Amino acid sequence: MSEAQLSIAQHYHERTKYDPETIANKNKRLDWENQPVPFKEYKVGANFDLKPYLQEDSQVADETGKTWQRLSQLLFLSYGVTAMLPTMMGPPLYLRTAPSAGGLYPAEVYLISRGTPLLPIGLYNYQCRTHSLVHFWENEVWSALQEACFWHPVLEKTQLAIITTAIFWRSAWRYEDRAYRRIFLDTGHLLGNIELAGALTSYRPHLIGGFADDKINDLLFLDSELEGAIAAIPLADQLDEQQNLSPYPT
Repeated sequence: MSEAQLSIAQHYHERTKYDPETIANKNKRLDWENQPVPFKEYKVGANFDLKPYLQEDSQVADETGKTWQRLSQLLFLSYGVTAMLPTMMGPPLYLRTAPSAGGLYPAEVYLISRGTPLLPIGLYNYQCRTHSLVHFWENEVWSALQEACFWHPVLEKTQLAIITTAIFWRSAWRYEDRAYRRIFLDTGHLLGNIELAGALTSYRPHLIGGFADDKINDLLFLDSELEGAIAAIPLADQLDEQQNLSPYPT
């Protein structure tokens, strides 16, 4: 098959695969002075601290507290910080519940709320370093999410959705043109964690892999040259009969 007949995915695969004749060119020294920051910060927005609800034995008696506990544990088990290791090159390395190629953690986790007793409508970013949610956009975006996901039926009943993205430079700093490969490996680990964490916290994640990338990026106010949406995961609350849905095709 000629290069002109290749899909863009095949073209990328062929151009970035390891080859005995070119692999030595990929062993460049890392620019430690230009090391990417593994956390995204927002200067505005209300913060929801999830740490008080993290432990299973925390004193939570009411239903609201129990729901906070489920959400807190879901996010921590999916992508929370588990350890901080000192390094010889500057900032410490923050390990997370999901593995990452090179410990670079390019993924970001967003939460979209349709409006629940806990989370007002809008957009949230999971701040894994502080185990909190920052509510950075307070307007209704669920209808835009439905349109971007081509009106996937699971979004009719669910009230929350996770969007995972990737900040490309975090991985490209080390892996250069192979970074996109590493990003999808990382995302696979993260999605596996979300599925397992959902089973432990009575949420059923429904993975949506096909959506309009630009519309999701715009919805989250992302610069698509720097960061892009990778997966959309509506969360069906299995303790809510209205959301106890049958599996849908992805």
